Amino acid sequence: MKTVICNILRVLKTSPLLCKGRKVQCINLLLICLVLFLSGCGNNSSTRSFCWWQRTFRLSAQEQSILKATKANHLYIRYFDVDWNNTQRCALPVGTTIVESVPPCDFTPSVFITNKVFEHATQPMLDTLAIHIRSRVEMVNRQLLTLALKDSLTGNINAPNLIRQWTELLIDCDWTAGTRENYFYFLRRLEEQFPRKALSATLRLWQFKHRDISGIPPVNRCLLMCYNLSNPKAPHTANSIGSAKELDEYLTQSNYPHHLDVALPIFGWGVVFHNGKWLGLLGNADVQSFRRDTTHYKEVTVNRFVLQKDTVIGQHYLRYGDEIRMETIRPKELESMVKLIKKRLSLRSNSRLTLFSLDPHYVNQYGTEELLRIYSLFEH
Repeated sequence: MKTVICNILRVLKTSPLLCKGRKVQCINLLLICLVLFLSGCGNNSSTRSFCWWQRTFRLSAQEQSILKATKANHLYIRYFDVDWNNTQRCALPVGTTIVESVPPCDFTPSVFITNKVFEHATQPMLDTLAIHIRSRVEMVNRQLLTLALKDSLTGNINAPNLIRQWTELLIDCDWTAGTRENYFYFLRRLEEQFPRKALSATLRLWQFKHRDISGIPPVNRCLLMCYNLSNPKAPHTANSIGSAKELDEYLTQSNYPHHLDVALPIFGWGVVFHNGKWLGLLGNADVQSFRRDTTHYKEVTVNRFVLQKDTVIGQHYLRYGDEIRMETIRPKELESMVKLIKKRLSLRSNSRLTLFSLDPHYVNQYGTEELLRIYSLFEH
């Protein structure tokens, strides 16, 4: 762009067909257009994002309202997972998303791959896996396009172009030092399958801090996941989702070779223990409802409850004496994490802040005004 503008200016200055005053007017008009163009580019950048990690992509009216209220203009959409199948001795897709809605904004298809795949797969297997992932991504995109074409007939004329013009594929894997060679080999093969798309990868905080051990993935950009900082299975963990204090211990370097985007948690859960042994996680758990229900729960310390009688929560059968540790990130803590990220990391003007996840249960606990403020803190 810079070269094009300079060439146009050079032509205007040396043109024998324009008088001096006319040349000045043309140059000024060109500069004004350039300023407007660059301003437009900045306003259209996708910097506010949510993750969608459910099995069915179906946006409710409430979820669409959340996107509009927070001015979020990007979604990471989970397409499917890939896991190692011990019986067939190969990597197989798991839980391909069911498409029932069209994304209302820019989106990035996302594929989660277990580290077990890279522990067992040979390089020829990874060559085949890259081909299969391309095929399945294209399959989901065809389903989205079919819906988009139907929507275009009822007034949403931009829907088909939105589906056709996706630009990036995200691979999510918590690779290790032992699997990085296989994983990076796979990423290079996958890039060959998507030559016109940017390839991005999730980056755990330990991988960011200990890059000499984890290596640098061969991708265009990375999504730094600033949550799940400690082991939820440990009984004495305060909050396994994270805190600004723990985040501070990982952000010991400001630079990274790739463009960085950032993901922060707005989810919460209950961590269940029986006789000190970890039993599992309760999704969508609400600490206030536990405090109100004194028949079933007794708060023994802040955010830790002991069951007063046997009960069923979701698919979990819990017994008298079981302990539940409620975990979430308070708004003030989330604000501190954003400020720390802005202070410590060298981010670009179009780096995204992604909130995990687009779920009304979690969003309502913060409120859209609070999330707007968090986005704004990240952008300034």
